[in-house]
Formats: sequence, structure tokens, C-alpha cells
Amino acid sequence: MGQEIKVKTGEVKQELSKMKHSSHSMKASIPTDIKGQNHLDTTKKIEELHKTINKVATSYASAFSKQVAQTESAVEALKGTDKQLASSMKSK
Repeated sequence: MGQEIKVKTGEVKQELSKMKHSSHSMKASIPTDIKGQNHLDTTKKIEELHKTINKVATSYASAFSKQVAQTESAVEALKGTDKQLASSMKSK
């Protein structure tokens, strides 16, 4: 086997850390009560859209955080497998 797969785990972890911090700033700050005394259909629809956007943004941030955690886990598993293979190759 002449091909190697090299993963620079330090760099991967650094980028994942950046991604984690950026996901915390994804919170949508859209007002949910804009109609006040106004009873126009358009304001009601806009209010509904704002609520939907807030829900979607929250769901996306949650999914994004889970994906980062899974990627971190995969990197650690890859690192462990690499160590096991390296030690088994050295012992032969």
C-alpha cells in the first residue's frame, strides 16, 4: 500500500472549535410581536414568518452543534485506530 491518509488532528480540532463558537452566534433576533394595535393581515403573516425563522434558526444551530460533535468523535476514533494500527505494525 503506497497511499497514506494523513489527518492533522490539531488543525481539525482548531477549526471545529471555531465552528462551535460561530454556531452560538446564529441566534435570530427577529421580533415576534410587531402588530401591536395593527390588525392587518400582512403584519400577522410577517409575525408568523418571524416565528418560523426563529424556529428554523434554532433547529439549524442545534443540528450544526450535533454535527460538530460527531465530527470531533470521528476524528478521535480515527486517531485511535491509527495508533492501534501503528502499534500492531511495529510489533510484527
